[in-house]
Amino acid sequence: MSDQTTQHMSLYAYPSCPFCRRVAKAIDDLGLEIEYRNIHQDRQAYQDLLSARGRGTVPVLRVDQPDGEAQWMPESADIVQYLYREFGEGREPPASRGLFGWL
Repeated sequence: MSDQTTQHMSLYAYPSCPFCRRVAKAIDDLGLEIEYRNIHQDRQAYQDLLSARGRGTVPVLRVDQPDGEAQWMPESADIVQYLYREFGEGREPPASRGLFGWL
């Protein structure tokens, strides 16, 4: 899904994080295009995360609001629920698989 509604979103994460992979799987399942910012390879992304949240834990979904403010959403389960609510067209995330069902 190449959609303007996701152009203002970016996922702060790194590939070996199981919680990050859970969110990445949901993004893939929904066919979304959300910018991926690998905090282990992108020093500026890590610094931005630290400045905004005061810590470097991931995953965090950044949603830039129309007024220029950024909303930082931590917690993989919350991010997955948000993505399915906004883009899932009535679909629910496959909760029965649990965290490791997403890996």
